[in-house]
Amino acid sequence: MRYQSNRPKRRFLSSVSCPKCKAYDAIVQVEIFIPKPDEYIECTQCGHTERRPTLDDAKQMRENNGYANDNVGIVRFKSKQSEEIS
Repeated sequence: MRYQSNRPKRRFLSSVSCPKCKAYDAIVQVEIFIPKPDEYIECTQCGHTERRPTLDDAKQMRENNGYANDNVGIVRFKSKQSEEIS
């Protein structure tokens, strides 16, 4: 059985700059497990934190920016066999 720690898991994100202070290579991704699973990024230079938007937040952001019906992000793969039949 694999040991699972309750401590936050921190991963350095290479080649990412902070959206607030623009510091390069200063962002870590933090994953917490207690009290409930969550994930966010944090700048090691200025302390800025940012959470990933929820599905509802993302939908609202797309509507606010005028991209509500553009189907961006949906990828459908077709096999060569289905293309030959069509």
